[in-house]
Amino acid sequence: MTKSKAAFIIATRILGKQQLYMWTFTFKDLLRIKDTRKHWNHLLTLLLRTWPELQGLRVFELHKEHGLHVHLLTNRRIDVNKARELAIQAGWGRVHVARMPKEHAGYLGKYLSKERPECFKRWRLWAAFGKGWEPAKVKDMVKETLFGEIYRACQDWMEWKGRGKFYQRMDTVRHLMILTIQNGWKPGYGPGDKPYWMCSREELVFGPCGSEAPY
Repeated sequence: MTKSKAAFIIATRILGKQQLYMWTFTFKDLLRIKDTRKHWNHLLTLLLRTWPELQGLRVFELHKEHGLHVHLLTNRRIDVNKARELAIQAGWGRVHVARMPKEHAGYLGKYLSKERPECFKRWRLWAAFGKGWEPAKVKDMVKETLFGEIYRACQDWMEWKGRGKFYQRMDTVRHLMILTIQNGWKPGYGPGDKPYWMCSREELVFGPCGSEAPY
């Protein structure tokens, strides 16, 4: 999972404490990506001007045949007919909205798992909007995630430098992350709150089957 997707999913959970609605805005005709982006900025300005308390997340999706789509998660019910009027005013075509259960709020994250198209270079694939709430930020993911804490502990323990043996490192961190969750360990520590370097190899294996960490 990328840091961007992890941050997005956490943001959906924060937003999902309230009612959620999923919107999709599309165009009848295929437009240039930059033009679509300008139309989106215009529409968002109109939406927030009409509903100042509106909060949400937007995700860009690039469709091969229909160009750029914009998906929204909003935290409150707004007048669909008025929203369509604003969309037309901003140059948009079709508008679709549906209630979304909060447990499905991470659905839009699937678009963040796809390979980034070249035309999206230096673009933010998702962004939060609205005042009065603080979504998760991509730059905070390394600091706050369980994976990040265990990675840094392993980095100190094994003196990892550079980017060598990347996949082996990832396997090691995932292994220890599963053990941490299963056993309720403190992140970055083994049993008894011992640093990894103080733990025996037997303490860092999977139960009776003895599956060792890949280090």
